[in-house]
Formats: sequence, structure tokens, C-alpha cells
Amino acid sequence: MRPYRYLALTPLLCGCVGPEAPDAAVCQDIIHRLCLPPRCQAVDDAFRAGDACEEALLARSGCANPDFTFTAVTRARALDCRLPLVREGAARELAPGCLVVEEVVDTCPDLVQLLNGAGP
Repeated sequence: MRPYRYLALTPLLCGCVGPEAPDAAVCQDIIHRLCLPPRCQAVDDAFRAGDACEEALLARSGCANPDFTFTAVTRARALDCRLPLVREGAARELAPGCLVVEEVVDTCPDLVQLLNGAGP
């Protein structure tokens, strides 16, 4: 067996190397992805933020503060809720499909509450 055959797997194994993103950055990324145009009806229904969706949710949730930390919604839970939003690709400007957004809104009511500025 040739050892260099396994070198192709190196990027996959090292893909998550590095420091964790701060909680504020994780929260901001979730909000950004939910609010990307074209905004889904599920976002409008759950957050009623209008065209200023991202700014409104950042203010309501407290995620705009660089010192934001997850508490009532744990970091692990937020990452689980974020997973469907990045399933199609990690590019920050790739809008998730509306079925994906509906999945997040339906399966993560605690996150929806956080983003609306209310505790669970």
C-alpha cells in the first residue's frame, strides 16, 4: 500500500483545526444566513423583522455585542440548529433554501426565541 494515497485525506482531517469562533460570530452567522435574500416566508413569520432583518435580529438577540455568549441556548444547540443552514455549502453568501429555513424555525424554537430577544 502506498502511504501517499492517504495524503488526499489530509485536508478533510484538518478542516476543523484552529480556534473556535466566538459565540457572537456563530450567532451573527446564523442570523446572516436566515436573513439572506430572497428572505423566506418562515423568517418573516417567525421574526417579523422586515427588510432590516439582520440588523433587527442582531439588536434583539444581543449577538451584535462581541462579548455575547450563549446561555439559555447552548453553543452546542446553536451549532446543531446552524447545521442545516450550511448543509448545502459553507459560503457565507449562499442563501439556504426555504425548506431548510422552515426546518430550522420548526426544530429550533429555543433559538427562534433567542433571536427574537426572549428567553426560552
